Amino acid sequence: IDATGLIVAPGFIDPHTHGFDGLPRLSEARRQHRSALMQGVTTVALGADGRGPVEVADVLGRSEALGVGTNVYAMVGFGTVRGHVLGNSSAAATPAQVDSMRALVARAMREGAFGVGSGLFYAPQSFATTEEVIAVVSAAKPFGGVYDTHQRDESSYGIGLLASVEESIRIGCESGLTANIGHIKALGVDVWGQARAVLDRMAAARARGCVVTADQYPWTASGTGLSASLLPRWAQAGGRDSLAARAADPAVRARILAEMRDNLRRRGGDSTLLMVSGGVNAQGYLGKTLKQLAAERGAPAVETALAMVLEGLDLGVASFNMTEADIATFMRDPFVMTSSDGSDGHPRLYGTYPRKIRKYVLDTPVISMARMVASSSGQVAAVYGIADRGVLRAGAFADVIVFDPATIRDAATYTAPTELAVGMLWVFVNGVAAVAEGTPTGALAG
Repeated sequence: IDATGLIVAPGFIDPHTHGFDGLPRLSEARRQHRSALMQGVTTVALGADGRGPVEVADVLGRSEALGVGTNVYAMVGFGTVRGHVLGNSSAAATPAQVDSMRALVARAMREGAFGVGSGLFYAPQSFATTEEVIAVVSAAKPFGGVYDTHQRDESSYGIGLLASVEESIRIGCESGLTANIGHIKALGVDVWGQARAVLDRMAAARARGCVVTADQYPWTASGTGLSASLLPRWAQAGGRDSLAARAADPAVRARILAEMRDNLRRRGGDSTLLMVSGGVNAQGYLGKTLKQLAAERGAPAVETALAMVLEGLDLGVASFNMTEADIATFMRDPFVMTSSDGSDGHPRLYGTYPRKIRKYVLDTPVISMARMVASSSGQVAAVYGIADRGVLRAGAFADVIVFDPATIRDAATYTAPTELAVGMLWVFVNGVAAVAEGTPTGALAG
């Protein structure tokens, strides 16, 4: 390949994505993982937000037998483990239940997990105390690895952003694992401008001897569910039937709606929540804001959102709640890596890495190209302990990408989120061309 004028780099490693959720049940078209390959991503994590598998060897073994387009490594899910033992309960775990969860974590680590993922923002994981999380995830310490977390609060929902960062650091330090704060951000008007304070706390922890890192996607909109963005966690305990029972009580319903109004305020209002994904019944809702849907129903925004959730329309939303200043501050930090948090309906699933190159390296430079490549490849491999990937070195796995800095860009948008990126000319996965001359080959070489 004549790479004159092009950039040759190690394949990117995405440490936080939902692009492969459901392996090995995905179709071959999904397992090809073209959305990742066309961004230069050759390795992805499985199990973000605490939803990783417990039967790690089985899931990865069956997936590889079927064939996958990118390499995959797994995080055992704290949420999955807690669900196995406690279900959707908001109760505190008993000592016996903690022991059961520890045994599941240890088994998953023996089967090849690279650490434990959590999503303490989400019910029912949100019901776990800090001490419970430490007790459970520390079962991974003999094996090494990372505690990767969608932390308890990225905004001002409960304990607040800065206290949540301190909790994440404490869990990592006391469990003996590397603490990685997934998709680090300052979400919502109440915490805009706190990026530097977050990074200062991480730096102070490293000075104490803790290992603390983070990853980030380069978008001002997060992606989550309608209920996760607006409903108070206590109202979700026990699942949708329990929520319906609470909403049927006028006094409890009034409390739910009051807290939903405050959650909507901190996210910036009803025009900042865009419906982007859901099942077959969601088609009349996609591409519309909560404000538009409320107008169609002739009801207040939070009443509309609660009704939709109770009707089974807990849609995926893009929530526009971050500032470019905070994004740039996080991006410049040498301990913040790149990730996509890619999920259906959000353009980050198809465009994160080319967008970061185009927007934040080339057009309005925030970081250098060398830093972009390192934060997206070798640094991720080093943090997670992924041997012989993320580097260009004789004897390493041949995950190699070639892209054109003149043409690379993301094409996906919030209204057309599945447009493949352009400018990635060659992508080799384990020495096999998965993208050749800018076109996916269909290879399943992961």
